[in-house]
Amino acid sequence: CLIIVKPLITFVNHASVIFSHGDVTLITDPWISGPAFNDSWELISQSKLQIRDFAKITHIWFSHEHPDHFSPKILESIPEEIRKKITVLFQDTLDHRVSKKCKQLGFNVIELKHGKPYEITKDFKVICKPYLLYDSWLYLEIENFKILNLNDCGVDSVPQAKYIHDKIGDVDLLLTQFGYAAHIGDPQDKNLRKIASEEKLNRIKIQADVFHTKYTIPFASFVRFSHVDNNYMNDEMNTISSVEKYIIKNTNSTPVILYPGDEWVISENHENANAIKSYENDLSNNNPLFDKSPQIPVDQLQLGAQKYLERIHQKNNWTFICLLHKMNFFKTAKIYLKDLDQPIKFNLINGIDKSDFLKNDADIITDSDSLAFALKFDYGADTLLANARFRTSGGRTMNFFRLFMIGTLNNNGRRFPFGIIGFLLREKSMWKTLFIEAILGKYDFK
Repeated sequence: CLIIVKPLITFVNHASVIFSHGDVTLITDPWISGPAFNDSWELISQSKLQIRDFAKITHIWFSHEHPDHFSPKILESIPEEIRKKITVLFQDTLDHRVSKKCKQLGFNVIELKHGKPYEITKDFKVICKPYLLYDSWLYLEIENFKILNLNDCGVDSVPQAKYIHDKIGDVDLLLTQFGYAAHIGDPQDKNLRKIASEEKLNRIKIQADVFHTKYTIPFASFVRFSHVDNNYMNDEMNTISSVEKYIIKNTNSTPVILYPGDEWVISENHENANAIKSYENDLSNNNPLFDKSPQIPVDQLQLGAQKYLERIHQKNNWTFICLLHKMNFFKTAKIYLKDLDQPIKFNLINGIDKSDFLKNDADIITDSDSLAFALKFDYGADTLLANARFRTSGGRTMNFFRLFMIGTLNNNGRRFPFGIIGFLLREKSMWKTLFIEAILGKYDFK
């Protein structure tokens, strides 16, 4: 009789798992230690996987470039002789930046064409497809088992789930996010975070129902906001015990809760209690908060702003940007630097100037090091959104983040405005599915 060897799943941490079958040992998103998002996130639990253990890894897949998924520091720590034996799998992007970085470090690299099946071995196949601007999901067929890793892909409606389901069908195992991972209100806005956590649970139900998943591994949320400026964000995060209970009560899927180092043979019985208890113990630890962010003088911020504007000028249609500035689409943002007790103004034409408006009239309240980070890196504003190190005020926070929209596009290899137009045209089927059919209510999922 035919004996099917079931794939082994080893949980590493956060969004990182290892799929092992035959000669293939594929790890996803290996962030295993250290802070992320400008020293503002940390892992709840310590990883069992050590750098030396990469000697057993044959493939690494990265979902996207955020530092809790793609960690250059971890990759650089892997000995060079081990890197040469590992193949990196990453979505085919416009700038190929991640692929180039991995090649420079000595890894073999396969850039996965969008939606194209890749046969790693006869019984181990993968499909990767981008989701919106930079996330991507991974579909695996290992023996007769079908696995979908959604990580951070915001699949929060039936049309969005069906868009993916139409391409891959039902799955045996779903891996999906269960906690919010970005700024949700100011300290007093506790109810907003409670609603966000409820939405994350409802998202799991939608995904489990549409994909008819037999098993669900909740992951990619085992982090805490770890800075003195964002620690309040932990108050309404979903606990893993509440996630387990929700999946049992509201879906036909079996929850599988894994703690760092835990192994599970897919489709076999698994007891969640020990993993849940371990996470609860780790959460009860009173870990110190990061409180050593530097103060950046205004003159240095002005220099950083000029360098940011130079990058924007070089990479994008400057005439169009100036036109939108005159049309007041790109407004002047009022920023209150609370660590310096200094109001400033910033726009895409003049850069940064000191000002004298009241704190309550600011569009955004943040610290000088956070603004410096946003100016220094094209992904800096994304980092600020993720690490929640800012406060809203009497103005409009979007006035601030809109000024960094172009840098975010550039960070994804796109130019403004034609890059975003090209993206919309190229992915028109996605946008049609996500928006038009959602508005018309075409899908009435039972």
